[in-house]
Amino acid sequence: MIRLVTVIGHGVELLPHFISHYISQVDEINIVIYESNISPNIKTDVEHIIFEYENVKIVKTIKDRVFDWEKVTKLYNMVTNKYPNDWWVVADIDEFQVYPDLIKNVALHCDRYGWNIVRGGFIDRIGPNGEFVELKDDVDIWEQFPNAGFFRYPLSGANPNKVCIKKGDQSDPLF
Repeated sequence: MIRLVTVIGHGVELLPHFISHYISQVDEINIVIYESNISPNIKTDVEHIIFEYENVKIVKTIKDRVFDWEKVTKLYNMVTNKYPNDWWVVADIDEFQVYPDLIKNVALHCDRYGWNIVRGGFIDRIGPNGEFVELKDDVDIWEQFPNAGFFRYPLSGANPNKVCIKKGDQSDPLF
């Protein structure tokens, strides 16, 4: 089974695009709601978006201070560890991972060679003419953000590396 987990504490407007991107490639999308004082009603917003999807579900809701990345990592590990033999796509709500093959084929390849983690790197996306555009619900996300580049790390020093797919028994602090 291929499952996906995401923790959402903001950016609920990305959720329809996120589901559209992954729904055909995974068997199940698991959502952890991270409520805080900046998004106290996010669970209701998420429920309104996912109600029509059979294989998209909220698996946990927490209330805490504004996003604590260490806690987010623990939440990812907690959810994925429940199904240790399944493959998991680990993706923040603003991550639209792209692979050279279908995710299930990547997982089959990993099984064949005994690998249990697939790592990748962040490629940033930006609007036409290098602009930061406002997200539109009714326009494909790839059309809205057609330009790709590597500017997150040089601008903010954010780690560009990522665990993208993993077996559920693999806990990694580098999410």
